[in-house]
Formats: sequence, C-alpha cells, structure tokens
Amino acid sequence: MRYDLDFKLKVISYYRQGHTGVATAKKFNLHKKMVSKWIKQYQSGGIDAIKPKTGKANYNSEFKYQVIIAMLTQGLSQSETALKFNISSPALISHWHKAYRLHGMSGLTPKPKGRGAMTKPVITNKPDDEKSLAELKRENAYLRAENAYLKKLDALLKAEEQAGKKQGSSKR
Repeated sequence: MRYDLDFKLKVISYYRQGHTGVATAKKFNLHKKMVSKWIKQYQSGGIDAIKPKTGKANYNSEFKYQVIIAMLTQGLSQSETALKFNISSPALISHWHKAYRLHGMSGLTPKPKGRGAMTKPVITNKPDDEKSLAELKRENAYLRAENAYLKKLDALLKAEEQAGKKQGSSKR
C-alpha cells in the first residue's frame, strides 16, 4: 500500500515526540519495519527521502556501478546502501549486484524491452538470372511462408463457413 507524504509526516512526528517504534506502529496500524524505514529515510534525507515516487526511476549503468562499489567497499548492507543513495527498494541493489557478478558492467546496462520489429525481406526487382543464390533462397523462403500463410487462412475461412452452415441448418 502507498502512503502519502502527510501520513508519513504524522507517523514521524508521533515517533519524534518520544514514542517507541512499536508504539508508533501500533497507533497507526503499521508494521514496525515500515516505521523504522521511514524514520531512517527521514533522518538521512529529510522530507525528500520520504516523498512518494511519482514514477519509475531509471538508473544508468554508471550509477548502478557506483552503488555496488560503495556497498562493497564501505561494507554496507543493501538497506543501508538504499538509504544512502535514496533508492526505494534494497532488492533492486541485490539484482544489480547479481547482474554485475555474473556479467560485469554489461550486466548493468538496460536491456531493450519487448520484441524487435519484424523486418521485411529484401526482395530485389532484379531479374531472376541476375540474383545471387542467397537472394534467390531468401525470396524462395519468403514465398513459401506467404503461401503457407494463405493456405492456412483459406482453410480457416472455409471451416468458419462450414460452421456457419451447420448452425443455420439446425435452426429450421
């Protein structure tokens, strides 16, 4: 569940009045770890650190590398590192660290999302006797695929037509 800034500030204010983390969590019906996290974030970065994130953060590979190096050289836990660099989830640092261990810097670079665009086959307008063997093979493969697609489409249309006739005859 997401909490707005006003609510977080009320929780922190209640805690700073001298109440324990457990008492604060009980008063606001929260888990004590949530209260502890907000307190630490507030102490390390002020109001900006507890503001709800407006969108998904994008981190470049250099930033990810700096985070991992700081964690390893300073002996910080993932939670401490997340607090230090104002990263919302310590689990994110775990993913970066694993990717870095397995693939080095290339593991930290973002991968393209989704499928690549389909490319149209390069069919030249040259006469067949001027085409290379590779061009002829590529064109042949394309035409076979197109032919198979059209046969499949024709079979589906006929099956649909047959199903329509069967339904029409049973209504009499």
